[in-house]
Amino acid sequence: MSQPPRNLVLKNLSDNLRQERSQAASESKERCSLHSEKLRLFCENDQKLICVVCRDAKQHKKHNCVPINEAAEEHRTKVKIELMHLKRKLGSFKREKLKCDEMANHIKLQAQNTEKAIRSEFQKLYQFLRAEEAGRIDAVRKEATLKSETMNLRIVNLTAEISSLRDKIKTIEGEVKAGDMPFMMNIRSTIQRSQCKLSEPVTPSGALIDEAKHLGNLLFSVWKKMMAIIHYTPVVLDPNTCCRNFTVSEHLTSLTPSSKPQSFPYNPERDYDSVFGHEGFTSGKHSWDVELSGYWSVGVRAKITKNHMTVKKWGIYVCVCTGVLREIIPGSDSKQASDNCPPQKVRVQLDYDQGILSFFDLGRKMPVYTIRYRFTEKLFPYFHEKAKILPAELSVTIKQLK
Repeated sequence: MSQPPRNLVLKNLSDNLRQERSQAASESKERCSLHSEKLRLFCENDQKLICVVCRDAKQHKKHNCVPINEAAEEHRTKVKIELMHLKRKLGSFKREKLKCDEMANHIKLQAQNTEKAIRSEFQKLYQFLRAEEAGRIDAVRKEATLKSETMNLRIVNLTAEISSLRDKIKTIEGEVKAGDMPFMMNIRSTIQRSQCKLSEPVTPSGALIDEAKHLGNLLFSVWKKMMAIIHYTPVVLDPNTCCRNFTVSEHLTSLTPSSKPQSFPYNPERDYDSVFGHEGFTSGKHSWDVELSGYWSVGVRAKITKNHMTVKKWGIYVCVCTGVLREIIPGSDSKQASDNCPPQKVRVQLDYDQGILSFFDLGRKMPVYTIRYRFTEKLFPYFHEKAKILPAELSVTIKQLK
């Protein structure tokens, strides 16, 4: 038969045999391998199950032995506590995985947006270079057309003069070959014709295309002209430090409050109420101009630590309650920085080595406040509320090599 019927009697017999073997194996595990007695005690010292005979033996005689049910209850409590720690750690790892998932998705979005921005910026450069190339080629062609027309006109004039002279020479040569009587009869007119009143032809200067004007320092000239469309800011904002309540512009030069919290992933560099500059300072002199509005705050601060409450920052801010300008210094109470109304454009100047942080009102052209402090940490520019970093003026200096 291809499919014989199941033998229920044989099946039951097999199941009973398997069950008996399992019970026998279980009973053998519950008995002492040395004395074949049932295991009833637990040795706390050796952390193993023993029988009553083992307890009285020399190996366990001085050990702390307790009934299995008591030991099981005590160790079950310990294991439950450890299990709670494991579950808590599992929750931490799950939360961290969620953060990493958010960061992975945000990395993809950042890559797309960054690539798009790069293409957009280079497209502007391409358009400028194409327009500059077309303009310069057009200038060459216009000069070539003008000088070609001038040269062609001169060629036509010279050709006409050459033809006139050739005819005159031929006529005079014919008269010279004539006999003496005919020659002398027309001598007066022959002499007049033989006298050329045309001045000697002079090759005009500047007739060729001025290649040096079009090709000399070409890349430098284009680069210098390109400065008109290029802006440089001494400070660039770092979007990875931006608070969820603010938005950084596409060119990373301005900060604006957002109508709703941004869906940024959590990362250790992110601040809770401001945004950092991308580059930090450990020495030297640095300066940047910023346009502000609202209840703003500017200055420098140390790198974020795990405990945001211990962040060190130095700067000035507009108090929400009073609207006056106050200072920020680590470890000291805030005090009023100026009696005047808060400025709208501020120049921040940092002399790290001398420990001087000063603020200058660009609108009134007067100093606002100066902080003196011995800096020891890496400092980053920081901004709060609506702020826009103003571009610096660019210039080209040409130096002669000695």
